[in-house]
Order: sequence, then structure tokens, then C-alpha cells
Amino acid sequence: MKLTFATPEKWKEATGFGCATQRFAGAWSDPAIYENDLRGTVLTGTYESILEQAQKIQKADAAIVVFGNAGGENAFLRRLQNILNCPMVGGGAAFTDTPGLVTGNGEAAVFVIDDDRFTYETVTQCVHEELVAECALVLEDARTIRTINGQDAVSYLQEKKAAYGIPATDFEHMTLTDKLGVNAHLSLADGKIKSGRDLCEVMDLRRVPHEKVTEMAKAFYDDKDAIVFGCAGLGGILDEIPNTPSLGLFLFGEVCTVDGVAEFGNLMLSKLRIQKR
Repeated sequence: MKLTFATPEKWKEATGFGCATQRFAGAWSDPAIYENDLRGTVLTGTYESILEQAQKIQKADAAIVVFGNAGGENAFLRRLQNILNCPMVGGGAAFTDTPGLVTGNGEAAVFVIDDDRFTYETVTQCVHEELVAECALVLEDARTIRTINGQDAVSYLQEKKAAYGIPATDFEHMTLTDKLGVNAHLSLADGKIKSGRDLCEVMDLRRVPHEKVTEMAKAFYDDKDAIVFGCAGLGGILDEIPNTPSLGLFLFGEVCTVDGVAEFGNLMLSKLRIQKR
């Protein structure tokens, strides 16, 4: 199976398995085709139909999961991992006015790799390494925060950002991180703090100094044996886009495997390193 990624404008020209990316890291053609033709099984459609198809898979070395921006990514990933029991990478497709720019145009698409010619390693990095505060959240729903540490969520975040000279509208240099080290990407909508992933009742507020972001991203993308799934939001604060040998993408959410657990997050760097045996 050829893995193919394209910007939303070029997505109709893409064949094989993949999704729309906001842009590429490095000088890649659009669409971009990964060099190795990997063996495996493609699952497409609704979450439920994909889970039903996955029950028939007998062997999985790794899986690439791409989402069509239908929501519910975290719950789906947990169920899928219980079935496949393998490391996962991927992310949410970029979109303009059209969601669902993934193979099959469904809620998600999954490429289950079963190819003994290669070895597979998933690597995840959270660039927000500096702890600002431990936070207890009161949630209105899975992705909306009412209060943080007993204070209105909007005012709490504004105060913490102001202490570091971060504008109130900047949701990239400071964010909430779960205990696996996987971020959320917060935003302000209708006067409420929203998240691009499901939240936990206890999370850490972390920051990354601006001068470290580009350096860390360039080092992560600089991997000739990998497909890198980075965050478009993170890409938006880089001083320059990495020019690397890896097939580097900027998606709307990332699938991260940490300590054997697959999680959907934001503002993350995730990659699948593929090497010939």
C-alpha cells in the first residue's frame, strides 16, 4: 500500500492511504508519496464499522490512524487499541471548509501494517517541558472547561499567561498536558475554554519558551527513516519550517503512543520510524 498525503487543495489527486495535511516539512511534492510500499490492511468508514473490521485482523505490527474531524477520537482509539494491541501514530486531517479528508472520506481510516520486511518504532515528544502548575479541572463536557483550581478557566489561564508575558490569545506556548505527557490545544469560543481533545479531571499546565520550539521540532523531524505527524498549531509558532529528509506532516491533532498507550492529543510531535531488517 502506498501512503499518500496532500494539502486539502490537492487531496482529490491523492491515491493509496492517507489524509490531508496543512503543509509539509521539507521540499515534498504535493501529493507526497512515502517511499516504501508497505503491506497491510486498510479499514475505512464509521468508527463502529472500523472496529468491526479490526476484529478480523490477526496480526498488527503497527497502525496509522487518520481522523476525519468527526470528534470522539479518544474513545475510538482506546477501543481500537484493545483490539489491535499495537503501537499507533497518525492524526486528524487538515481541512478548510470540507472535513473528512481521509481515505474513504469517513469518520476515520486505519492502515494496519503487517510487513515483516521492516521494524517499527513509535516516538512521541511533548515540547512543553516546563511545569507551570498542577490543575484540577471542572468540566462542562469532555472538551469544555468550567473552572481550573476553583477559578474561572478563562481568567485562570489569562493570569498564568500574563505572568510569562504570553498574550491571552496565544494558546500554543502554554497548554494543558495529561499524565502521559500528551497535550490539549485550547481555544476560547463563546466565552468558554474549549479543547481539541478529551480532557482529564487532573492535568498539568505546561509551557515552552519560544526560543526552544523550533530547535526541538527540527531535531524531531530530522529522521530519514520516519513519517512524522506534527501539529499544525505547533507549526504555526515555529520560526522556520523544518527542511528534513523525513516525510513530515502538520495535522489537526496527533495520535501518540506513550508507554504502550495510544492517545489522541494536540500540539504534539509523533512519528513512526520504519527501518529495513
